[in-house]
Amino acid sequence: MMRRLFLKLFRRRRLQDELEAEIAFHREMAAAAGNPIPFGNTGVIKEQAFDLWRFNRVENLWRDLALAVRSLRHSQGFVLSALLSLGLGIGVNTAIFSLAVEFLLSQPSVRDAASLVYVRQGGNSHMEPATIEQLRRSRVFEDVAGENEESFINFNNGVETRRIFAMQATRNYFTVLGVPVANGRGWDESDADDVVVLHPRFWRARLGGDPAIVGKSIRLDGRPYTVIGILPDNFRSLIGYGYAPDVFVPRYTQDTILAAYARLKPGMTAAQINAAMPALGQRMQQENPLPDDLNKYFQATPITGIARIAKEHEVMTVALFFGILLALVGLVLLIACVNVAGLSLVRASTKQREIAIRLALGASRGRLLQQLLSESLLLCVAGAALGFLFALVAAKAVAAIPLPFPVPIRLQIDPDWRVASYALLLAFVATVASGLMPAWQALRESLSSGMRRERKLRMRRVLVVGQIAVSFVVLTSAALFLQNLARSTSLGPGFDIRHTIRAEVYLPPNVYKDNRSIHLFAERAVEGLRAIPGVQTAAAARIVPFTDSTNFASQLEFSDSGEKIAARFNWNGVSPEFFRAMDIPLLRGRPFTDQDNGRSKVVIVNDVFVRNYLQAGEPVGRTFTWSRDRVPYRIVGVARSTKNMTIGEDPRAQLYEPMAQLQNDRSRIQFIVRCTTPPAMQLASVRQVLRNTEPAAGLEVQTMFSAIGFAFLPSQIGAALMGSVGFLALLLAVIGLYGVLAFSVMRRTREIGIRIAVGASPRHVSQLVLADFARMLAAGIGIGLAIALLVTRPLSRFFVPGLSSTDPVSFGGVILVLALTGVLAALSPVRRALSVHPGTCLRSE
Repeated sequence: MMRRLFLKLFRRRRLQDELEAEIAFHREMAAAAGNPIPFGNTGVIKEQAFDLWRFNRVENLWRDLALAVRSLRHSQGFVLSALLSLGLGIGVNTAIFSLAVEFLLSQPSVRDAASLVYVRQGGNSHMEPATIEQLRRSRVFEDVAGENEESFINFNNGVETRRIFAMQATRNYFTVLGVPVANGRGWDESDADDVVVLHPRFWRARLGGDPAIVGKSIRLDGRPYTVIGILPDNFRSLIGYGYAPDVFVPRYTQDTILAAYARLKPGMTAAQINAAMPALGQRMQQENPLPDDLNKYFQATPITGIARIAKEHEVMTVALFFGILLALVGLVLLIACVNVAGLSLVRASTKQREIAIRLALGASRGRLLQQLLSESLLLCVAGAALGFLFALVAAKAVAAIPLPFPVPIRLQIDPDWRVASYALLLAFVATVASGLMPAWQALRESLSSGMRRERKLRMRRVLVVGQIAVSFVVLTSAALFLQNLARSTSLGPGFDIRHTIRAEVYLPPNVYKDNRSIHLFAERAVEGLRAIPGVQTAAAARIVPFTDSTNFASQLEFSDSGEKIAARFNWNGVSPEFFRAMDIPLLRGRPFTDQDNGRSKVVIVNDVFVRNYLQAGEPVGRTFTWSRDRVPYRIVGVARSTKNMTIGEDPRAQLYEPMAQLQNDRSRIQFIVRCTTPPAMQLASVRQVLRNTEPAAGLEVQTMFSAIGFAFLPSQIGAALMGSVGFLALLLAVIGLYGVLAFSVMRRTREIGIRIAVGASPRHVSQLVLADFARMLAAGIGIGLAIALLVTRPLSRFFVPGLSSTDPVSFGGVILVLALTGVLAALSPVRRALSVHPGTCLRSE
């Protein structure tokens, strides 16, 4: 077997020479015997012999491809149209797929990501450092490290102090996870606290990309930190989604909560470790009892791949969005394939004589089908290459665009083998979708030209009807997202964004170490802000909506009834003037006062909290305890609900506490300034007051309208992506509709000429052409409407409240747009039909 394969590959010339020698020998022998024709046709004998040592399927395909290249060289217009349609269709699909891979399937920059798991405690995303130490001592894992990705640090460049994003991590972070370092090294447990590893973009943007910075110091939080390493350019964090903090430090306070990542022992799986978690949790609960038996509920989930998507709700939502988007751009590719199929039907009509002759000479239908499909294969592979280049350019463009996120998002979209494989898969699908039907139809055509023309025209009409139906589905999805954007911009967040300023201050923790110093700074800052001319009032808060959120899942126990309720709510700590500064009305009770300083615990809840958990009786005055500290809290007011993170979210339960009663050791404080003058005019004054109050603090000051811009980002991204896809689908559908109408007029030129000759008016000729158009458009819209009513239902989870997936305005707008663009596509064929001259037409026949 191997010898035969070797001869086929490397000794073909030798075999041919031996065959020629054998034939020459037989000729000589026959001539000696007086036989002029020893064994018939030598050409046939050679072909039969060649078949024994040739790779027939491969070589036939190669010949078909070579023939297809020669044929396509003479049809440049067809090639250009097909490549443009397929390139756009495959390119858009590949670009969206590369984004999905980056957001959902990208590998974090760690050693052996498959053996790392993310450990949750009681369903919470973070846990205390002491709990991580307990997990390390348990020896269940090879080792455990922790990180707090939601922290900040002040960076001073010698001129000003700016707040930057920091990753606070345990001392074994680099050794356990195996995070690569391009220049220098990561820290280990022998290093001091004041060391830092830099992200490459921060290194270039803020430090000029100086490689000699390793070993030198930069000032963070008012003290020198020694730079010991710089991460590689393609670094990806464990949290994913392109999140990339500016610096990594091993310093954090003991009350910091950390996300825990554990390295599994060799041979251990996530399922095995989860099976061992209950016993581990019980042992840890006995050693260190926690409220609500938190230690009893541990869960380990993979950090990459499909398993992560299935386990984490937030990731599943992103995956669903990309799934819907990929389905829609897949429909756009289908529309492009239908266009190419229509062009191929016209092209196949020029090959009927050739195909008939080949069939008459004995060619098999399978062999001819392969030959006809070779052109489609060439076009689709070339279209895939063009689309892949388009995806590369789009990926680089998206990565270079500064995204308006409140956190540093630095996408690393590097199309890899998965993206290339997806593009090749699309090329195969496009080959079948755009080439199989025209090729098969060409083989089935009879020699009767009239029947052939009518069948071909009918097939093109079917294709266009399907194209319009698919376009209707895509356009409806785009229209719903555009409607969602319009409605989201008209929604209010529940507080005033037109007359307010939001300022964020990050205090140096080495100076502000205790609760008293932080409260004193907040009081001085609020007094200074209120003294600015044109400022109505000012307040401090732990959290400003849309910039951050803290939520609790806790058990509430009401002292008056003994009732216990499992509650989930957002939490915030605010100063007394917060509700006035934000223009959040109190529906019942009173606001906080300066006397609410912790001697007796008081809270204000919102109307959703009352509706969910306090339906019986008057809420003001009720007292409850919750699992955080088991101290009684008295409700003194009920505020109107606000949005927290996205403008389209449903209102959530909210609980407010006075900042004065908090043991506030967080050095991050936010301020709200309510102005009687345009807020933009007060930004410099607000910045100056806060800078004078604490020169070493990091500041971010902006109008509230600008600060909550992130809230509209999901709607804007959805509208931009879906709108672009919808426009492309509409463009391709119009091209297809125009093509079939022009083809119909060309085929019916003789009929139109005769009608004009016997007295048909221009109005009747126009009606003749437009009747075809109206039937196809009505059929396509009807089919598309029925499909869209079903397939748009999953989109409703991405819409603002009140917008239905069957919104009549969106559906009606799509019908109107398709009708108008269809009329525009029909104008040129109608004019061509009206320009037919009967005499010229009949003479040509």
